[in-house]
Amino acid sequence: MRLNLPGRLLAVLGLCAAASTSSTVALAAPEPSADTLSRFFVWWNDTYKVPGGYTAKGFGQWFTPDATLVLEGKEVIRGVDGWAAHFQKIQAGGGDVEIVVPFKRVFQQGDRIYTYHVIRSRRDGKLACSLAAGHAELRDGKISTIVLVRSDLDAAKGPLDPQCWTK
Repeated sequence: MRLNLPGRLLAVLGLCAAASTSSTVALAAPEPSADTLSRFFVWWNDTYKVPGGYTAKGFGQWFTPDATLVLEGKEVIRGVDGWAAHFQKIQAGGGDVEIVVPFKRVFQQGDRIYTYHVIRSRRDGKLACSLAAGHAELRDGKISTIVLVRSDLDAAKGPLDPQCWTK
């Protein structure tokens, strides 16, 4: 029997509800997606903790040689040397920065990976958190561009996303 999309969604929700009421089901933390962008950001988070870890060679395992980063419509990085220099500068600024993986939402359509995720940081006793949405384009299995728009969250203006740091 083939279910249409609403039917499949209801079936999945029913299974989730049944599992959540069972005392024998152990709920594990969600695993990062297997997509290239999610795996890259897991590497990025781990490498942030290693002084000098951001190298052109390191970024080259994930990116095409001419890869770009576009933030709010402006190109801010081009090439693996640019990726390394940009993030070495952020890393040298101290504090903690993390791209929360698994993402809130992620899906891939052909060579494009769409994402909606949280970026959180602590620096000089100050917390910051933002939501980011956008996409990455793949070429020959590597990331050729990441395009994101971000929105800073402010606890004084409304509730923070649950994935934001509060301490």
